[in-house]
Amino acid sequence: MERVLIVGEHSPHGRDDRHALHPHPPGAAGSRLCGILGMAPCEYLETFDRANLLKTSRWDPRRARVAAANLTHARRILLGARVAAAHGVEFHPFRTFYSDTVCLFGADVLVLPHPSGRCRIWNDRRSIARARRAVRRFLEEAT
Repeated sequence: MERVLIVGEHSPHGRDDRHALHPHPPGAAGSRLCGILGMAPCEYLETFDRANLLKTSRWDPRRARVAAANLTHARRILLGARVAAAHGVEFHPFRTFYSDTVCLFGADVLVLPHPSGRCRIWNDRRSIARARRAVRRFLEEAT
């Protein structure tokens, strides 16, 4: 079974993908996502591969689209509207898009809101339940 890739925008913690969306330090996007999904850090790290589209601190839509096209994972969780746009899908949180119905660089993708502290979608507790259900289904489909 191929692992599911969680895709973020870019990281303030460096260029190394081992640090991308990592559950440490507390308060970082990876830590918040780990909590949203209700996973222990070790389970989160064992379950997902993680990457950011850009290795710089400045967002560039053209470079992000090229980076998305170069990813090799067939199943991806996209974090936020900009990452979804880089994959050619509209930002519809908690929705899965399948490669056989939409051109997505050959990948099935699940769109989630970005786990930043500024994303208001996460203020609604129902969003956490929706995310957990959507991710659980997406992981089950991968097996």
